[in-house]
Amino acid sequence: MKEIEINQQKEKKIEIKDNSKRAKILLTVFGVLIVLNSVGLLIGYNEMQILKKAQIGEYVSEEAENLSELLQGIIGLVQFGLYISSVVVFLNWFRRAYGNLHRADITYINHRETMAVWAWFIPIVSFYRPVQMMNEIWTETQETIKNFDTTYVTKKGGIIIGLWWALFIISNFIGWYVFQTIKKQDTIEQMIKSSEANLISDFIQIPEACLVIFIVHKLSKMEYKLADEVKKSGGNIIYEK
Repeated sequence: MKEIEINQQKEKKIEIKDNSKRAKILLTVFGVLIVLNSVGLLIGYNEMQILKKAQIGEYVSEEAENLSELLQGIIGLVQFGLYISSVVVFLNWFRRAYGNLHRADITYINHRETMAVWAWFIPIVSFYRPVQMMNEIWTETQETIKNFDTTYVTKKGGIIIGLWWALFIISNFIGWYVFQTIKKQDTIEQMIKSSEANLISDFIQIPEACLVIFIVHKLSKMEYKLADEVKKSGGNIIYEK
């Protein structure tokens, strides 16, 4: 069945959507996110040291304490805004990358294009479906290229995608814990615990974002190659936002 569909794919003039602009925006946003989280680590570490000094009764100037709290608040708000932006740009890129598999006339893939978004929000399903779809994008994009160019050498990505997903799950659990600690800051001990959890959250998000950049960069090269092969075969590339 799969071989028949591949032969039909060769004969049919396919049409896919350009995903390069979305990839560039994503890479930029996640690059800024890495820088911002690095700054957040420094500010958060300074805040934690001030709290520990206060815990043991060591003198901390009011100016230093106020400045630390102000910086912590500002960086927190900017991080939250950028995190929301990173979710939006990633889902935009992810949906189009998966949708292009459908547009390339691959009928044996497991899910509809809309599931590339909904899979991240459905309870339980969100723990495994997105990584399955990322693996499909990685594998089937290369298989489609190989249908056009038999000399193309496919690259395995299971380990790197699995590592990214593990960090994503860990990061989300830590994020949930940070949210819980924020609600309980009645004592210095609780504030220190919240600060430590926030530091760990910022730290984990850095390698996670680096892996996103790596995966998207690699997939962008594959998508560029696929677009080139589609044009050579007489197909069409739709350029839109």
